Amino acid sequence: MDKNNYNTKQRDEIVEFFNRHRGKCFTAKELIKSGEVSSGEATVYRTLSRLTQQGILKRFTDEDASCYQLNESEECAKHFHLKCEKCGKLIHMDCDFMADMKRHIENAHCFIVDIGKTVIYGLCEECSKGRKEGTEEMTGEDA
Repeated sequence: MDKNNYNTKQRDEIVEFFNRHRGKCFTAKELIKSGEVSSGEATVYRTLSRLTQQGILKRFTDEDASCYQLNESEECAKHFHLKCEKCGKLIHMDCDFMADMKRHIENAHCFIVDIGKTVIYGLCEECSKGRKEGTEEMTGEDA
Protein backbone atom coordinates (compact mmCIF):
# COMPACT_ATOMS: atom_id res chain seq x y z
CA MET A 1 0.00 0.00 0.00
CA ASP A 2 1.32 3.44 -0.94
CA LYS A 3 1.83 5.47 2.25
CA ASN A 4 0.87 8.68 0.40
CA ASN A 5 -2.65 7.27 -0.14
CA TYR A 6 -2.97 5.89 3.39
CA ASN A 7 -6.04 7.19 5.24
CA THR A 8 -7.10 9.35 2.28
CA LYS A 9 -10.73 9.35 3.43
CA GLN A 10 -9.80 10.46 6.95
CA ARG A 11 -7.29 12.98 5.63
CA ASP A 12 -9.86 14.48 3.24
CA GLU A 13 -12.48 14.59 6.00
CA ILE A 14 -10.16 16.52 8.34
CA VAL A 15 -8.95 18.90 5.61
CA GLU A 16 -12.58 19.60 4.69
CA PHE A 17 -13.37 20.31 8.37
CA PHE A 18 -10.64 22.99 8.43
CA ASN A 19 -11.84 24.38 5.09
CA ARG A 20 -15.33 24.82 6.57
CA HIS A 21 -13.85 26.58 9.60
CA ARG A 22 -11.26 28.83 7.95
CA GLY A 23 -9.55 31.23 10.33
CA LYS A 24 -10.30 29.14 13.42
CA CYS A 25 -7.94 27.01 15.41
CA PHE A 26 -8.93 23.64 16.93
CA THR A 27 -7.36 21.08 19.24
CA ALA A 28 -7.62 17.41 18.33
CA LYS A 29 -10.19 16.92 21.10
CA GLU A 30 -12.33 19.82 19.77
CA LEU A 31 -12.17 18.30 16.30
CA ILE A 32 -13.33 14.92 17.62
CA LYS A 33 -16.07 16.43 19.82
CA SER A 34 -17.40 18.51 16.91
CA GLY A 35 -19.10 15.45 15.47
CA GLU A 36 -18.03 16.61 11.99
CA VAL A 37 -15.41 13.88 11.55
CA SER A 38 -15.96 10.15 11.83
CA SER A 39 -12.33 9.16 12.42
CA GLY A 40 -11.26 7.68 15.74
CA GLU A 41 -9.05 9.52 18.20
CA ALA A 42 -5.78 7.81 17.24
CA THR A 43 -6.45 8.41 13.54
CA VAL A 44 -7.24 12.10 14.17
CA TYR A 45 -3.97 12.64 16.06
CA ARG A 46 -1.95 10.75 13.44
CA THR A 47 -3.64 12.61 10.57
CA LEU A 48 -3.15 16.03 12.21
CA SER A 49 0.54 15.23 12.62
CA ARG A 50 0.87 14.21 8.95
CA LEU A 51 -1.05 17.26 7.71
CA THR A 52 1.21 19.50 9.78
CA GLN A 53 4.35 17.81 8.40
CA GLN A 54 2.98 18.28 4.88
CA GLY A 55 2.39 22.00 5.54
CA ILE A 56 -1.38 21.76 5.05
CA LEU A 57 -2.07 22.64 8.69
CA LYS A 58 -0.20 24.95 11.02
CA ARG A 59 0.26 23.89 14.64
CA PHE A 60 0.30 26.26 17.60
CA THR A 61 1.29 24.84 20.98
CA ASP A 62 0.71 26.18 24.47
CA GLU A 63 1.10 24.59 27.91
CA ASP A 64 -2.19 22.70 27.63
CA ALA A 65 -2.48 21.40 24.07
CA SER A 66 -1.68 21.93 20.44
CA CYS A 67 -4.21 23.58 18.18
CA TYR A 68 -4.33 23.40 14.42
CA GLN A 69 -5.41 25.74 11.67
CA LEU A 70 -5.49 25.52 7.91
CA ASN A 71 -2.20 26.91 6.58
CA GLU A 72 -3.65 29.10 3.86
CA SER A 73 -0.36 30.62 2.76
CA GLU A 74 3.27 31.19 3.63
CA GLU A 75 2.18 34.64 4.80
CA CYS A 76 1.10 33.00 8.07
CA ALA A 77 4.76 32.82 9.09
CA LYS A 78 5.14 36.57 8.62
CA HIS A 79 2.83 37.89 11.31
CA PHE A 80 1.77 37.53 14.93
CA HIS A 81 -1.49 35.80 15.85
CA LEU A 82 -4.27 36.52 18.33
CA LYS A 83 -6.20 33.48 19.60
CA CYS A 84 -9.59 33.79 21.23
CA GLU A 85 -9.67 31.56 24.28
CA LYS A 86 -13.45 31.30 24.11
CA CYS A 87 -14.33 30.51 20.47
CA GLY A 88 -10.91 29.45 19.13
CA LYS A 89 -10.77 32.09 16.38
CA LEU A 90 -7.23 32.87 15.22
CA ILE A 91 -6.64 36.43 14.00
CA HIS A 92 -3.65 37.33 11.84
CA MET A 93 -2.00 40.59 12.92
CA ASP A 94 -0.54 42.48 9.99
CA CYS A 95 0.09 45.87 11.52
CA ASP A 96 3.09 48.16 11.74
CA PHE A 97 2.98 48.26 15.54
CA MET A 98 3.74 44.53 15.80
CA ALA A 99 6.58 44.88 13.29
CA ASP A 100 7.96 47.69 15.48
CA MET A 101 7.62 45.47 18.55
CA LYS A 102 9.50 42.64 16.81
CA ARG A 103 12.33 45.05 15.90
CA HIS A 104 12.41 46.37 19.48
CA ILE A 105 12.72 42.85 20.91
CA GLU A 106 15.50 42.01 18.47
CA ASN A 107 17.42 45.26 18.99
CA ALA A 108 16.90 45.94 22.70
CA HIS A 109 16.84 42.35 23.96
CA CYS A 110 18.99 40.54 21.36
CA PHE A 111 16.22 37.98 20.90
CA ILE A 112 14.92 36.89 17.51
CA VAL A 113 11.18 36.24 17.61
CA ASP A 114 9.67 33.47 15.49
CA ILE A 115 6.54 35.46 14.71
CA GLY A 116 4.86 32.62 12.84
CA LYS A 117 4.74 30.73 16.15
CA THR A 118 3.86 33.72 18.33
CA VAL A 119 0.32 33.68 19.65
CA ILE A 120 -1.26 36.22 22.00
CA TYR A 121 -4.24 34.84 23.90
CA GLY A 122 -7.37 36.76 24.89
CA LEU A 123 -10.95 37.34 23.72
CA CYS A 124 -12.04 38.34 20.22
CA GLU A 125 -14.45 41.23 19.66
CA GLU A 126 -17.52 38.99 19.50
CA CYS A 127 -16.67 37.02 22.65
CA SER A 128 -15.75 40.11 24.62
CA LYS A 129 -19.04 41.93 23.95
CA GLY A 130 -20.79 42.74 27.18
CA ARG A 131 -17.58 43.02 29.20
CA LYS A 132 -17.12 46.41 30.79
CA GLU A 133 -13.98 47.98 29.44
CA GLY A 134 -11.30 48.45 32.07
CA THR A 135 -13.31 46.97 34.95
CA GLU A 136 -12.47 43.28 34.58
CA GLU A 137 -9.11 41.67 34.05
CA MET A 138 -9.07 38.49 32.10
CA THR A 139 -7.81 35.39 33.87
CA GLY A 140 -7.54 31.76 32.87
CA GLU A 141 -10.92 31.09 34.48
CA ASP A 142 -12.65 33.69 32.25
CA ALA A 143 -11.91 31.79 29.04
